[in-house]
Amino acid sequence: MIWKKCKLLARRKIGEDELQNPVYEWVEVKKTLARFTPWTDEQITLEGREVTKNEQRYIIPIPFKDFPDCQMVKMDGQRLDITEKADLSPRWTLIQVKAYKGVILHGDCQY
Repeated sequence: MIWKKCKLLARRKIGEDELQNPVYEWVEVKKTLARFTPWTDEQITLEGREVTKNEQRYIIPIPFKDFPDCQMVKMDGQRLDITEKADLSPRWTLIQVKAYKGVILHGDCQY
């Protein structure tokens, strides 16, 4: 098993611009580990190839009841939008993320 370091990120409102539109920033809510979980043939059949082609699944060793409210995960220099969370009690949470191919962030991706 290959576990990767990851950060769970949540959107926080930091103010408003000149037009009274909200301005947000991403803040780290938790550092943890994640392990890639491949799609099974059955899941590909049920979900459809479009979903399984553009989304990935990761197991995170945090119980679902303790999983923080977050909308994004950062790992391997990429920010990935969380599209779904699943309860794999008692020890795990499964997250499904939108995979953006070729998008690499620079700067604060180091641990």
